Amino acid sequence: MIEIREFQNADSPVLSDLWCIHYATYRSPPAVNHAIFDQAVSSRLFFDRSRLLIAIDGRETVAWCQWFPGENRVGWLAALCFHTHPNAAAAASLLLRRVERDALTSGFGKIVVGVPCDIGWGYQGLEPIGHGIGVDVADDRTNTLLEAAGYHELKRIDRWEVGTMAYRLPVNRDLLLLQRSTRVQRIATPALEPTVAAMLIQFEREWYSVVDMRRGISLGSIEVWTSDPEAMVMPSNEAILASWSLPPSSPTETSLKAPGDDTAIRHLIASVIPELTQRRITSLHRCVLTDDTLHAATLIAAGFSRTSVGRLLTKKISH
Repeated sequence: MIEIREFQNADSPVLSDLWCIHYATYRSPPAVNHAIFDQAVSSRLFFDRSRLLIAIDGRETVAWCQWFPGENRVGWLAALCFHTHPNAAAAASLLLRRVERDALTSGFGKIVVGVPCDIGWGYQGLEPIGHGIGVDVADDRTNTLLEAAGYHELKRIDRWEVGTMAYRLPVNRDLLLLQRSTRVQRIATPALEPTVAAMLIQFEREWYSVVDMRRGISLGSIEVWTSDPEAMVMPSNEAILASWSLPPSSPTETSLKAPGDDTAIRHLIASVIPELTQRRITSLHRCVLTDDTLHAATLIAAGFSRTSVGRLLTKKISH
């Protein structure tokens, strides 16, 4: 008989093992151990043991999940891992129903499954989550289980990646002009809201800007996340291109997108990568929505390749 209970401190080693077993069914086993899992999940200030649920079959832990409260009455299921044992999928289904019941009791009307690139809860950077692509489309077991439970696709997210060791950005006239007329500099990292800062504590956040030397104005900036040397949640040889911005071409355009000419961003990426290489960072990646063609075009022009695709799944819950 399958029993569901809340997290206990002694569970961490088993949960990290199950994390690796789950993802090893469709990819190489992730580099996650007990210590990394604790740093990422169970030792966080916002951790709530009542939202990390464990399914036990006999005396063996066969599945677990963790969900978080979000805005607009949305509950986020950030993790759902289950063993390859015959009863594990049934245990995961029971966990889903328990999450839906708990979320409904707490006043939520919808569940979204997967870690996106703009929300962390400690899971961003944890292999294979990375920047956040939701549920990998290659994870057939999870996708099948969710669809059988009534979940449907909300968004698709692509992971783009570039190797740093032999990186060469194709040079054109505009890039050559930028190299001669601009300087790249490290700038102060903007402060975050306390809740967001707590979610991203496993990263070192670095901001870089490309400045026109004649006019003294910024032509663009990028934010790079590297692994915090004490937390070591993300592999130390990886970095995330978390965001970029260009000066808006009109007051109505947002700087969080990349309107207009993206040459400054490509130049900035090409200038920062050698520094990452010196720190033995071998790959830089970024996740963007599949339908965001502007971002995709910039990443392709900067030498990135799409390496995986994920999706967020959702379900309305009611009495």
